[in-house]
Amino acid sequence: MYNSTMSIRTVKNGAHWTVRKGYESITDKINLDDFSSALNGKPYKTIKETRVRSVISMPGSDVNENGIYIKYFKRNGYSDYVKYLLVPTRTWTEWKVANELLGQNINTALPLATAEKRRYGMLDSSLLVTEAVTNSESLMEFCQANFEGASLPEDKEAEKKKLLRKLVYFIRNIHEKVVCHYDLHAGNILIKFKNKQSSSIHDCDLYLMDLHRVKILNRMSYRKRRYNLAQVFNSLSSILTESDKLDFLRSYGSNTLGNITGEDELVGQIESQSSRIRNIHYRSRLKRCLKESSVFSKKRSTGMKTFFRKGYDANRFAGLIEKHHNALVSGDKTIVMKCDSKTALTRFPLENEKIRSVVVKQYKVGCVGCVLKNIFRGSAGRKAWIAGNGLLVYGINTPEPLALMEKKVLGITTNSYLIMEDARECLEMDRYILKNFHGKSSLSKLKKKRVLINNLAETMGRMHNQNIFHHDLKTCNIMVKEKGKSSCITFLDFDKVSFEEEITIRKRVKNLTQMNLSTPKLISTTDRLRFLNEYLRQCSIIDEKENILREIVNLSKTEKILYVSSNGDVTEDW
Repeated sequence: MYNSTMSIRTVKNGAHWTVRKGYESITDKINLDDFSSALNGKPYKTIKETRVRSVISMPGSDVNENGIYIKYFKRNGYSDYVKYLLVPTRTWTEWKVANELLGQNINTALPLATAEKRRYGMLDSSLLVTEAVTNSESLMEFCQANFEGASLPEDKEAEKKKLLRKLVYFIRNIHEKVVCHYDLHAGNILIKFKNKQSSSIHDCDLYLMDLHRVKILNRMSYRKRRYNLAQVFNSLSSILTESDKLDFLRSYGSNTLGNITGEDELVGQIESQSSRIRNIHYRSRLKRCLKESSVFSKKRSTGMKTFFRKGYDANRFAGLIEKHHNALVSGDKTIVMKCDSKTALTRFPLENEKIRSVVVKQYKVGCVGCVLKNIFRGSAGRKAWIAGNGLLVYGINTPEPLALMEKKVLGITTNSYLIMEDARECLEMDRYILKNFHGKSSLSKLKKKRVLINNLAETMGRMHNQNIFHHDLKTCNIMVKEKGKSSCITFLDFDKVSFEEEITIRKRVKNLTQMNLSTPKLISTTDRLRFLNEYLRQCSIIDEKENILREIVNLSKTEKILYVSSNGDVTEDW
């Protein structure tokens, strides 16, 4: 339990401090009224920065030789006035929980000080200072860097199993001490290496972090145990095999997870819960691109509202819109990619170390009905901005959306502009097929075709498994980029992407038929069936093959194949 004798309480510049004995000098070095002054002239790294929160790392601080870690919170609207009159602040919760965990020999960062500044009893700002956990990194990043891949070398596989055993014993120990972390993912666990010269898991410890959602309970229920394991499985989904999950549960102790007789059934239940956690997490992130956050920002100017990805200059984006309109007026074909009654696309260079050029896509409002849609549903550009960033959240490749600009008249969006990464290094799938598979067949062409088919089936299956639906999934909206011996699949026209409650058989058939009718005949019937088999296997609906195939054939046989080549539209008979 928390021991008040190890700390002192004091008031400094109107802030109420609780400080670990021996670290009293912290109150002289940090002023909550002017937090940035504590950083002046000192080396530090910003871990996270939002409108209401700053997370700072200061190595080799004069406060602690290992360095310190500072979490600083400002009031987030008037709701916080009421909230923190009734419940403890996040910083106080972390301070108290950290001391209790250390008292139970559970590794976490040593808390050094916490402070709150209130005005008339209502919270204005708060802060937590902890000792830095040196020579460490997040468990999630370590696992992704070292253990991702379908087949690992024997030594790496052995290391992974040893680390997973260490992790399961760590979690089991936490649970046995009736500690529940309600956000227990691998990003909130640090792996600390005892030897500074080595990153060997044979000599490491695990640390529990981000403690504001930790509770010390009277008992640890089966439900909470399973939920924590589902969170961990979700966060490590890229490295865990079915065998790993089964070994994990056996090491944890299946009998402590409820009256479920079969191990496979237990794995299935936890995996199902893990999937629900993943979907809730993704959905909560979909509209972060419309808010001020650690990744996105927003700006208002006369008649224009801009949402943009941090690290880019919003004023420069405004200049691109002017260049976009000038190019449309002049009809410069080196810049204008497309212009019709609904959209206009232009391409411009961008001096950026990550992105060499960008595409500006204008969504026009040409009728009263479009204006009404913008009022009640939001602009087409806004839908594309959300969907494009949403695809990246779900791990689906798409050109990175950099900014959304909405032109407003009397508060109504008239035109919207999406500025996104140019996918010029990729090739539309129909053109990729024409370029690579024409002429006499060869073994190398056959291998390349198989790679394309498998990668496309895997990507499309993953997209549908995550309930993502593209309403216009033609091959001209699918980009292909060769990456070594593999091929990377990227989706365009994400204003036609939606995030569904369920991808029904009817919707699957629609997408499969769209692709079937827009794929050149260089892809044979055998190739198409191979793709369908792999897709159905990815989606675990191979039993539906006969019905789905019949529907695709019935819908396709009355149409001609239509695709786009370098010389324009091409039609082919079956």
